Amino acid sequence: MASFPIFIDVDASKPLVVGGGDLALSKIRLLLKRAKSVDVATNAPIAALRELACHGAVTLIATPITEIDIRGCSLVISATNDVVEDERVSLIARAFGVPVNVPDRPHLCSFSLAAIVDRGSVTVAIGTEGAAPILATRLRAELEQTLHPRIGRLAEVAREFRSKVAAAVPAGAQRRAFWERMFSGAAANAILADNEALGRQLLNAQIAEQRSTPQAAGRLILVGAGPGDPDLLTLKAVRALKSADVILHDGLMGEGVLDHARREAQCVSVAKSKGRHSLSQAEINALIVAFVRQGKTVVRLKGGDPLIFGRGGEELDIARATGISVEVIPGITAATAVAASLQMPLTHRDVSRSVTFVSGHAAGDGGADFDQVDFAALASGSATLAVYMGLSTAHILASKLIGSGWLPTTPVIAVSRATQVNERRVALTLEILAAKSGALKLDGPALLMVGEVASLEVAGQVERIAHIEPSKKHSELEHA
Repeated sequence: MASFPIFIDVDASKPLVVGGGDLALSKIRLLLKRAKSVDVATNAPIAALRELACHGAVTLIATPITEIDIRGCSLVISATNDVVEDERVSLIARAFGVPVNVPDRPHLCSFSLAAIVDRGSVTVAIGTEGAAPILATRLRAELEQTLHPRIGRLAEVAREFRSKVAAAVPAGAQRRAFWERMFSGAAANAILADNEALGRQLLNAQIAEQRSTPQAAGRLILVGAGPGDPDLLTLKAVRALKSADVILHDGLMGEGVLDHARREAQCVSVAKSKGRHSLSQAEINALIVAFVRQGKTVVRLKGGDPLIFGRGGEELDIARATGISVEVIPGITAATAVAASLQMPLTHRDVSRSVTFVSGHAAGDGGADFDQVDFAALASGSATLAVYMGLSTAHILASKLIGSGWLPTTPVIAVSRATQVNERRVALTLEILAAKSGALKLDGPALLMVGEVASLEVAGQVERIAHIEPSKKHSELEHA
């Protein structure tokens, strides 16, 4: 069964419920949350239905119903508990293209009833295509706790201002950016706090500001996408993706991260890897400036954290130099993601008192350049090195560390694609790593943890390289 969620107008034409018992009553009460009145076909209404009829909420119709009763209805629910009658009603409704639902008989339904979170003008409908209604109910309970009680009122105020905003703000990216600022700003906060007077005042001020600067430029948001697992995106990062007109993303995105983007957003890959660029940094900078000057909200989406070996600083520089409004949303960096995945601490008072983040290659994708780090000062055995982008230069780094006084037996764990389904971990020592270029035989984004913390017990599967001989590499697999 493939169903598409829609909302049906029950104001212009009334819904019809067939049945007069408790089951029908529950459906009628649900419909009355939105419909002004409901037609009810029954010859034996229960007392609660007669009371609703007395108050004008329902109109009672004699049964059996005919084609005339069904034609033109917004929807029909047949809740008679009579298999033959329910099937007859379903057939008539389908013949006239009227949406029909028969509780607990999906083969007679052309639509299903959702679990609803009702906040006035804001309605969240949850459906499972009839597969797991209790699950839908559980999800509704969770959303009931999450959605602000006055969010429907916020939507009503926005409705009142729509024509005023349309007259002041050009359609497209600028108008969308206006509403994004409104819903995340002081005006919305005031309305949600039950101070509508202040909220309206602030909203009018925002409109006046827009009128004075009608050609206001867009904005840039540097967003950290984390290590790849979309569940590790921050809530603020998800909101940024939902607001973006353009997303410039690198090649480190885990599957599912871009699923959070707005459907209309333009997604542009600017993937880079060592020695291979689809676009240079200067070209990426030029794209950012061009899109922002078109009034668009541009998200520069980077794996990990944008300000840790992500060239976020260069993009901040170009934004400031060109007067572009910029925001930075941090992400979970690879080192903390690896530590969490392995359940291995970066620091431990018995074996490591500090952590140093090191890049495995120089600016411009140059060769290994480790002179900026005083490895000898860290050779006491109580430090942890987190080495980013260091696969191709790992053997050079290992030799440099040993030459700086690090013990050849210092443990190392290399992890590729941390937190993703194809994550791999390889454990060895500095001595083995220094012996041969390419000993790790990993691909994809990887991080090396160097130090005594790498000797601690870790969670999950680890490939261990015991030694490397001139003619072969011996490895064994163990479960920690």
